[in-house]
Amino acid sequence: MGRTLATFSMNVDQTCLQWSKFKRALRREDQEIFETLFSNARFHAQAGAYLSPIDPFPVMLLCMLLEERKARITLEKRIRDLEDSLSQ
Repeated sequence: MGRTLATFSMNVDQTCLQWSKFKRALRREDQEIFETLFSNARFHAQAGAYLSPIDPFPVMLLCMLLEERKARITLEKRIRDLEDSLSQ
């Protein structure tokens, strides 16, 4: 009987488990950030599944970077808005 492929979300969870020793070695606040990064990767599960890569880790990293970049853009916009309101 044929084998089914793991979903992208399952790959993210499995990778997170594989890195669990690394996570335990991190400080508590860094462990929370670690979890957030993998949550960000799960957030883009549809795109990861659509690509269906043989090695999903690079796709996970890109998903994490996308969310980090979005957060940075949001913060930069808030800073510009605050600077504009203060200069008026």
